Amino acid sequence: VFTHLYFGNDAGLWLFGSRVDDKKRGGDYDFLVETSLIDADDIIDRKIALLAELQSTAQFEDEKIDIVVKRRYSDFEMPIYEVAKQEGVRL
Repeated sequence: VFTHLYFGNDAGLWLFGSRVDDKKRGGDYDFLVETSLIDADDIIDRKIALLAELQSTAQFEDEKIDIVVKRRYSDFEMPIYEVAKQEGVRL
């Protein structure tokens, strides 16, 4: 729900990494957000605001959270995008 507030109703969200593997315990929360937003400064501001919002909740208090943001309409690709989508869980 928070993702849509900061990145728009069409934003995609995946949880990936150790938190999707029941055999692994703990670790940080790794999220991939895919957004239609274009402006890099705006995306960074929203990412910081989302992190602050999440860490103010009881569920994520004192937890390490990593958020990777992918611009949906960019040709720039990083391997982490594909890993997150293939091995992660879409939320």
